[in-house]
Amino acid sequence: MKRGRQAGKDGLELIEEAIHLLRAAPASLLARYYLGALPFVLGLLYYWADMSRSPFAYQHIVGAALGLAALFCWMKFWQAVFTRRLRAALANGPQPRLNFIRCTRILITQVALQPSGLLLLPLSAVLTVPYGWVYAFYQNLTTLADGESAELTPLVRRAWRQAALWAGQNHAVLGILSGFGFCVFLNWATVGFLLPYLAKALFGIQSVFTRSALTMLNTTFFATMLSLTYLCVDPILKACYALRCFYGEALESGQDLKAELRDYDAPAKRVAAGLVVLALLGAGANAWCRTPAAAEAGALPAQGIAASEADSAQAGLPTRAAPGATGGMSARDLDRSIQQVIHQRKYTWRLPREKMVEPEPGQPGILARFFQRAGKLLLRWLEAFGNFLDKWLRRFFGNRRPSPPPPGGSGYRWIVAEHLLLYALIAAAVAGLGLLLRRLWRKRQAQGVTTISSEAIQPLPDLSDENLGAEELPEDGWTKLAKELLARGELRQALRAFYLASLAHLAARNLISLAKFKSNREYQRELDRRGHAFPDLLALFGENVSEFERIWYGLHETNRELVGRFAAKVERMRSGNA
Repeated sequence: MKRGRQAGKDGLELIEEAIHLLRAAPASLLARYYLGALPFVLGLLYYWADMSRSPFAYQHIVGAALGLAALFCWMKFWQAVFTRRLRAALANGPQPRLNFIRCTRILITQVALQPSGLLLLPLSAVLTVPYGWVYAFYQNLTTLADGESAELTPLVRRAWRQAALWAGQNHAVLGILSGFGFCVFLNWATVGFLLPYLAKALFGIQSVFTRSALTMLNTTFFATMLSLTYLCVDPILKACYALRCFYGEALESGQDLKAELRDYDAPAKRVAAGLVVLALLGAGANAWCRTPAAAEAGALPAQGIAASEADSAQAGLPTRAAPGATGGMSARDLDRSIQQVIHQRKYTWRLPREKMVEPEPGQPGILARFFQRAGKLLLRWLEAFGNFLDKWLRRFFGNRRPSPPPPGGSGYRWIVAEHLLLYALIAAAVAGLGLLLRRLWRKRQAQGVTTISSEAIQPLPDLSDENLGAEELPEDGWTKLAKELLARGELRQALRAFYLASLAHLAARNLISLAKFKSNREYQRELDRRGHAFPDLLALFGENVSEFERIWYGLHETNRELVGRFAAKVERMRSGNA
C-alpha cells in the first residue's frame, strides 16, 4: 500500500477522480469559480474586440490593460478559494472559513506570483520540454494558497516540490485534457458557426454572417470559442491539481489516511451510543432485580441473582441489598454508577476525540478590527448569496441534499440535471421544427396568391460627392453603375464606381472595414495587415489606388483604355485570380 502511494495514481484515474469530485461538489462551489472566471473572460473578449477594431483604441489602451489585469487577479483569487474548498472536501473535514486577513493574504500571493506566468508559460511552451513542470508549478500556486501566511518563499517551495512530484502523471493529465479540450473547442466552433444559419432557417434572420461564411472566421470568433473551452475544461484541471497536491502532501502528513478514517467516525458514534443504551438497560435491570417484590416473586433464580451480582460488582455497581436491609439504591447513586460504567476504558475509545482549542491571538488595532468586520460582513453577504443560489439550484434540480457518493458512484443529481437539459433541448428542437413547418406552410399558401408590390426607385448615388462611401451600394450595384457610366462616356465617374466596387468586394471578404472617415491609404494599410496571405491582391489594389488618386484628385486625363485596364484589375480581384 505504501509503495502504491509513493508511485502515485495513473493519469486517467486521477482525471476520473477529479470529475467525480466536481460532481459531488455543491453548485455554490462552481458558482464561486465562475464568479471569478466569467468577468475576466468577458473583459478579455471586449478588450480583444475593442483593440482590434476601434479606431480610438490607442486613447484608452492603458486603462483597458489595467482593468484587464485587475480582472486577472480577481479570477486567480476566486480560483484559489475554489481549490481551497476542494482540498477541504478531500480531507473530509469542515469547510474552511475565510476572513478578511486570509482573503488579503491569498490575494497578495496571487498578485505577486501569478503575473510572471504570463511570460514564463509561453516561453516554456516554445521550449516544449519544461512546459509540464512550469504549468504544474503555477497551478500549484493557486491550489496551495490557503491564506495561512503571507510569505511567498514557503508557498513557492511547496508548489515547486509538488510540481516535480509524479512527472509522468502530470504529463499524462495534460496530454489527455489537451485532447479533450480540442474536442470541446471543435464542438463550440461548430455550434457558433452554425448559429447564424440556424437563426436564418428558423426565424428568417438575415445577417452579414449568412451572406458570407468567411465573415465568421475572424480572430474574435476564435477567441470566443477558446474562452468557452477554457470555462469548460479549466475546472477539471483545477480539480486534478488539487488532488495532486493533496496526495503529494499526504505522503508526509498522512492526510489521506485520516480522511478515510473519518468515514468511520459516524458509525463509531452510533456504536458508542448503542453501548451506552445497553449499559443503561443493564443497570436498570439490575436495579429492578434488587427490589423486594422481585425477590419475593422469584423472578430470578439463585444462579441468575449471583451472576447479576458478580457483573454489578465487576462494573462498579453496588450489589443487591441483603435480606433485612431497609431499601434499594438512591437515584443519585444510580446516576453515579451509570457514569462510572460509561467512562470505563473499554467504552471511552469509541467516543469522538476532543479537539484542542487554539489560543486566541493578540487584540488587533482599530483599523484591523474595522477591516475584519468589513470582511466578515462581505463574507456573510457572499455566503448568503451562495446559499440562496445553492437553494435555488437544489430546488430546480432536486430537493434532496446531495451526499458524496461512494467510490465508483455515478453522481445521481448530475444525471438528473443532464436529463432535464436533454428534455429542454428536445422541447427546443420540437418548437423550432414547429416554427419551420409553420413558415413552410405560409410560404406554400403565399405561392397561390400573386401579389404585385411596388417599390420606390432608389436614386443613384452622386459620384461627384466627396463624402460618398462604398457602403451605399453592394458590389454588383457599383459594377453595374460603372458599366452604365462607361457606356455614356463619363469616364471619371466610371473609374470611381469601379474603385468603390473593389472596396465593397474587399469588405465582403472581411479584409477591410468600410468607414467614411478612412482615406485610401488607410484602406491600403488595413489590407496589408489582414491580407498578407494574398500578395497579388495587395499589388493590384495598390496599383488601382495610385491610378485612382492620380486621375480623380490630380489633373491627369483618362481614356477608355485606362478605365478598361482599371476594370480588368478589379475583375481579377473579384474572380480570385489575385
